[in-house]
Amino acid sequence: MERYDIINEIILKYNTKNYLEIGVRNPWECFDRIGCGIKMSVDPGLEIDNNTATYPYYSDDFFKKLDNGELDLPKDYKWDIIFIDGLHLADQCFRDFENALNHCSENGFIVFHDASPPTIYHAREDYYDHSSLASSAWNGTVWKSIQKIRTDFDLDLITVDSDWGVTVIKNKINYSVISKNINPFYDYNTFNKYRKQILNLISVDEFKHWL
Repeated sequence: MERYDIINEIILKYNTKNYLEIGVRNPWECFDRIGCGIKMSVDPGLEIDNNTATYPYYSDDFFKKLDNGELDLPKDYKWDIIFIDGLHLADQCFRDFENALNHCSENGFIVFHDASPPTIYHAREDYYDHSSLASSAWNGTVWKSIQKIRTDFDLDLITVDSDWGVTVIKNKINYSVISKNINPFYDYNTFNKYRKQILNLISVDEFKHWL
């Protein structure tokens, strides 16, 4: 099951009306496959020659402009699903999450890609370092932002064990917070040991039941 399949399952189940994708790059990889009536996208276009994003900005700038009333959207506009697949570094992912949460509809969803890197090489910080066993494959440190969300927010969160790990967060209280002591220094080897607990990792079938 790919990330767009997971998102489309949510759309079909809850009849969601609008969708925002942060970090598009090539639209055919995910954005074009999403079956939602209203779709918007954000991407600065650094990795492509023809940027087709609805809003050609860095995500930080996009949300700042939105909050300041500088876009063609109401300042308090909210989406039913926000998919975060931009810069795969923990600090950026967490900022994207906080901004997304402010603009996520009641009982809406926030989705992350690349949450479950299979090796420490996939979880490197430098995207351009292709010298390891992971070669050019890169998940970055998205997992750290997921761990922080699970320790700091009372939200219903699971990670589907598919397509590099797809984290799905319901915008509803669930009291599923985990202890900061499980991995206080955000060490990858400790994360790998407690991966299932930290990510609340579940199978595709369990995800369908969770929905």
